Amino acid sequence: MGVRGLMPLLARFAPKCITMPLPEELAGWTVAVDSNIFIQRFFKGTDGGLDSLRHLRGMRNLGRHVRALGVTPIFVFDGKFRAAGKEVELTRRNMDHLRIMSDLEREQARAERIRIMNDINLQLLDTSASQSSTDRSKAVDWLRGQVERFGGKEKPRHVTINWRIEQLEADVCRLLLFQLGATRVLEGAFDRCVDSTQALASLQKYHVDRLATLQRRTEPLTPDMVADCVELMAALGFATHVVDDTRESEGVCAHLCRHGVAEAVCSEDLDVVVFGARLLRGFYSAGTSTAMRLVDVQVACTELGLSHRAFVDLCILCGTDFASTIEKVGSITALRLMREFGSIERILDSGKFCPRPGFHFQIARDVFLADAGKLPFSSKKEVADSTPPADPIAVDVLLPPDAEDRGALDARDPFARELDLP
Repeated sequence: MGVRGLMPLLARFAPKCITMPLPEELAGWTVAVDSNIFIQRFFKGTDGGLDSLRHLRGMRNLGRHVRALGVTPIFVFDGKFRAAGKEVELTRRNMDHLRIMSDLEREQARAERIRIMNDINLQLLDTSASQSSTDRSKAVDWLRGQVERFGGKEKPRHVTINWRIEQLEADVCRLLLFQLGATRVLEGAFDRCVDSTQALASLQKYHVDRLATLQRRTEPLTPDMVADCVELMAALGFATHVVDDTRESEGVCAHLCRHGVAEAVCSEDLDVVVFGARLLRGFYSAGTSTAMRLVDVQVACTELGLSHRAFVDLCILCGTDFASTIEKVGSITALRLMREFGSIERILDSGKFCPRPGFHFQIARDVFLADAGKLPFSSKKEVADSTPPADPIAVDVLLPPDAEDRGALDARDPFARELDLP
């Protein structure tokens, strides 16, 4: 999603285009909200567990946050159509889904191994139970097999969640081997004073959290769920719009900004910048605005010495959802080439570079440079005039007031933090 490597590129070569506005500086602004980004975040995120209403709770809390800042929002939602040329993005999503399903199967298999480790630990704790040398030998062989399976892996360049849990699992096996007397030296994250029950509880905790996260990510977000979010935001008294053509919601948001209806677009999708609008990232993270970044595309173009059209070509070269890329061309090389050649056609005509299959740059360019088309609002006054009155009864129907409020504020994976090893 978005443009690969664009933020580091801008931070290095156009730092003035990125600012950090304070929350109180947004008072009085009108912002176009790329709503589907937030719905996905609340639905797939870690807060709220498997609560079936977590996407609605998240949107409700986002609405409260907006009001607290004194901001007027326009909530824009994707419709049932999709822009042409998104094959690359759809392929990526399918690959992501397959990867998540594979991770889920791996985590489900871990449950059985944890059960076996707990059985071994219970045998260690039960001093009244007799354990045959055969049973002990089987337990030792099994534990050594798990250590060899997981503990011998080299630390990858980019540490994954799976690798971290596997190392924790291997450490628990090492601890059990030590307590069985199968080894005199305890290696790994634990020392000999650590209780094996405590170590297993730690492993179980992270396994359960990871399993729940993967189950959420495999659960589909349905059109009816999105429709409920549209209805909820209208019932809360906010302006809403569902895109009814092949445009993307972030594109409509961007054009609202470019035509003066909004000061910025609230999204995490860098496509907004390519469309030519100011992007407000980190607008709502764990209910705060402390990590906001405002990216001004006009300042970016000035600092990079590129026209907006050339900036679009730069972003296409970096990599977008609408086209593949050119071999051996990253973001920094893309900037150098655009300054040297001025367009993708001239880069290709030089004969020095080989595009990958699917490098349909003209399709991507047409998407980003397309006319605004019909906008849902033509002015801030029209936004105000079109905003419906709040309907508390409709809100209570969608979100029963007696239901537990789980918050659904953030989408961070619990394993983004360090493991709290005993």
